[in-house]
Amino acid sequence: MRAVNLHLLTRVHEHQMVSMLLEALSGREDGKEISPHEAATLWSLTDRIAAYLMERDTLIGDGWVRLLDGFFFSYVIEHIGKEFDLLKVSADGGCILNIELKSEKVGEERILRQLQQNRYYLSHVAHTIYSFTYVMETDLLYVCDDAGELRQCEFRELAEVLAKDVFQDYLPEGIGNLFRTAEYLISPIADPEKFLKGKYFLTNQQADFKRRIVSELAKVVESDGRNPVDGVNPAGSKNEVDSVSPVISVSGIAGTGKTLLLLDIAKELSEKQKVLFIHSGPLRKGHIEISRNLEGVDIVSIEQFYPDGSSLNSSFPSDIFSGYGFAMVDEADHLEVNVLDRLFADAGARQVPVILSYDPHHLLLPEDECRTDGSEPSDAAELIGRVSTLSLAFTGNIRINRPVYSFLRTLLYLRERAARADYSCIDVLFAETPEEQKLTEDYYREKGYVLVSRSDGAEKEVDIIAREYDRVMMILDESFYYDETLHLRSRKEEEEALRLLYEGLSRTRENLCLLVTGNRELFRRVLAIRLNR
Repeated sequence: MRAVNLHLLTRVHEHQMVSMLLEALSGREDGKEISPHEAATLWSLTDRIAAYLMERDTLIGDGWVRLLDGFFFSYVIEHIGKEFDLLKVSADGGCILNIELKSEKVGEERILRQLQQNRYYLSHVAHTIYSFTYVMETDLLYVCDDAGELRQCEFRELAEVLAKDVFQDYLPEGIGNLFRTAEYLISPIADPEKFLKGKYFLTNQQADFKRRIVSELAKVVESDGRNPVDGVNPAGSKNEVDSVSPVISVSGIAGTGKTLLLLDIAKELSEKQKVLFIHSGPLRKGHIEISRNLEGVDIVSIEQFYPDGSSLNSSFPSDIFSGYGFAMVDEADHLEVNVLDRLFADAGARQVPVILSYDPHHLLLPEDECRTDGSEPSDAAELIGRVSTLSLAFTGNIRINRPVYSFLRTLLYLRERAARADYSCIDVLFAETPEEQKLTEDYYREKGYVLVSRSDGAEKEVDIIAREYDRVMMILDESFYYDETLHLRSRKEEEEALRLLYEGLSRTRENLCLLVTGNRELFRRVLAIRLNR
């Protein structure tokens, strides 16, 4: 994607032609169509700026037209979906000009909120940020200063910014290289301080899911006049009661932002009623810190409720939900079905709606093996799907390194090949003997890789719940093979082995190393994936 000159882009006055010209000038291939309103607003802004640039006594270089060079139009941060209307970046990357375009009148509060959010994203790239919003309907220009204050300003002020020395040399292309997704989609458990201080923003999909979940909970109150804490046992659970309370499920692989979404909703709901946040594995330091500092939200491990399964056969509901208005269950797919079923029953008996997150592990199960006969659910994901009154599924926007996710799909099923995938962040190696394996493991540990395996001294599945790693190393031993359908299998403890492989790879943020040990045929196939052959 190349930067364009706004004056040259707006010399045609049909929005379809502007779209075509943008594609030609910028080299973008995403089929971006400029709407009539976008085109009209861009024309109006450009003409208003040009009028002031032409008035300047001292022209720079080739004249005022050159000052409108270097703009990236409608740039979207990959994975996140965050869009900027206009960005201009100084050549050294230290200074950025952001202009947002509005065709119709909007409230100043909304304008300020958007510019503040933009400054948050841009602050990870540049130390100096100029933030403007132009509203075509009112022909007004607004600026947000470093103190976060919004005010109306003259177009001359924007023209003076464009004429600054720092913008005479600008970034001509490759703006995507400046933005590192991991900086924005925080993991609240890994970085609880940022979460507690509100130093994060939800993606468009997260924000949409939040609105829908809060709206669904509000319907319960409106429909029968109950308090937000009212509700009953979810439909479909074995422990029947008279009514139905909502069970809202959010699915997605590791890194899609499920935990952040649940905690953000918990923060808002806690202003009305206390929230019980249940984690399916051991609590991390981040869980404890958030629970200690976030008033109205108690974070606990499922082990505190059903440590030995002794209460699962009781006909009386547990009192764990007593006093809470809402219950949330994170990483629910790691729970046994009988534990999850009893949890639904206990929450329902205490009239507490349940919001939960889970990973459906759909990549692990070939389509022809999916349950379609309506029989009893075989795992937590199936039970969740059966009882949910609202199901939401994350797609696309993930913290996991996208090439790693593409590689994982192909690794599990060889027919799922991605065309021209860039797997340069993945190493595929071979070790013939245990001694060679140990040497390679030690080498990669020194480089900061975390070994995820069933071996002693390595991270195991229970250890990696709610965690992510920049660099992951995993071992594929002689038990792994491809069957006649080209699905990856394991000769020993297949479900456990494949699930651990999935968990490890799906929690990789930057780099991956797969070490194949003593299995030359498997190594040949995996190396071919790496080489796109």
